[in-house]
Amino acid sequence: MLSPAITQELFSEIEKLPEENIGMLQQFVLFLKHRKELALDDSTYLSSIPGMMDSIEEGVNTPLSECVPLEKVWADV
Repeated sequence: MLSPAITQELFSEIEKLPEENIGMLQQFVLFLKHRKELALDDSTYLSSIPGMMDSIEEGVNTPLSECVPLEKVWADV
């Protein structure tokens, strides 16, 4: 937790920012908040989504004859 003095100084600096920089600051704060999730490898990330591994396993076990052709999913492929 930040000390009250640091918090006050931070808010003071934020108030001095031009309006157009506030959006960039918010994006950076969100990046910092979620950076651990962004650094996860694909398997760890997908495993963290409820039901995702079951869905992937179901897809792997589905015969190709029952799958939708790629051209129907992405027409520009």
